[in-house]
Amino acid sequence: MSKKIPKDPGAPKRNMSAYLLYQNAMREQFKAQNPGMTFGQLAKYTSAMYSELTPAEKEAWVQRAEADKQRYLHELSTYIPPPGFDAKGDAIMTNPPQATFRGVKRSSSSKLTKDVNAPKRNLSAYLLYQNAMRNHFKAENPGMTFGQLAKYTSHMYKNLTPEEKAAWDARSQADRERYEAEMAGYVPPPGHDAQGVLIEAPQHLYPGGGIVSSRVKRSRRGPRDPLAPKRARGSFVFFTFDMRPQVMREFPGIKFVEMGTVLGERWRAISPEEKKRYEDMSAQDKVRFHLEMQKYQQTQAAAASAAAAQQQALAQAQAVPEPAPVSLQQQYQPQAPPQEQQQQYQYTDPNQPQAPPQPQEQQNYQYQQYQQF
Repeated sequence: MSKKIPKDPGAPKRNMSAYLLYQNAMREQFKAQNPGMTFGQLAKYTSAMYSELTPAEKEAWVQRAEADKQRYLHELSTYIPPPGFDAKGDAIMTNPPQATFRGVKRSSSSKLTKDVNAPKRNLSAYLLYQNAMRNHFKAENPGMTFGQLAKYTSHMYKNLTPEEKAAWDARSQADRERYEAEMAGYVPPPGHDAQGVLIEAPQHLYPGGGIVSSRVKRSRRGPRDPLAPKRARGSFVFFTFDMRPQVMREFPGIKFVEMGTVLGERWRAISPEEKKRYEDMSAQDKVRFHLEMQKYQQTQAAAASAAAAQQQALAQAQAVPEPAPVSLQQQYQPQAPPQEQQQQYQYTDPNQPQAPPQPQEQQNYQYQQYQQF
């Protein structure tokens, strides 16, 4: 959202339209008559009351608006702006801030580049009615804002007779056939898709270097676990479940974007009691989600533990024990000669009687004496 331009506090106050003067004068009275209305409902009520004024009553408010306009022009003619402000008292912005997206400056228009010769898309019955009646409704209600005029047009369209709606449906069907016939003979130029939209969008430079496409795609999320619990729904979602079939019956063939606009208007217009019913449904769904999420997390943790234990057991089974290392001292330690080798060097006299066996220590001593000999 862009910030408001600073204004000189001493500048003349801008004039107001007839509808804004009526709205400011009747706001407190309507609030007292309807204490349970929200801000949006009160605005709709004020708009409806203003549209029901007689021509004489509206003329009185138009004259007040004209007088307020003359007051503003007179004060503006004698106003001397201080340095840094223009003739109307608005601050002069030498480097106005530009909207950015992820550090990239965006152009004033975010529409896709399209071939100027591509067929114009067909319109629904409601959009054809809206385009045809816009200027007429603006002339009848000069003080209405853009949003109020859109709501008023939607209200008038819903009150059409079946014959009148059938006429607009026939116009919509004819416009659709026109679009399909033009698309059948349309040959897109190189670099455009079948609808005439530019495939390779122009590129812009980062302030610090590098190139980024003008169409920045969001990163795709990873695949969702089908066993994970479904997220909790908001109160407005439960409201759309009940209201969408009704809107589709009232506006056959309504488009998705128009459906969202109508549902949003009706959501803002329901009473606090009706809204509380959907809020209670949302609160119950949140409790359901938290309980299912706890159970899901416990199941996932148990599965992860079992997988880790199985992997550890497999690693232990595949491991081969290595032989113990042998030190150099053990490897080169001299070994004593075998006993049979010691016995073959013992000298015996055949003429002497053989002595009885001697202990091991005495045999070793004799062997040493024989080696000295």
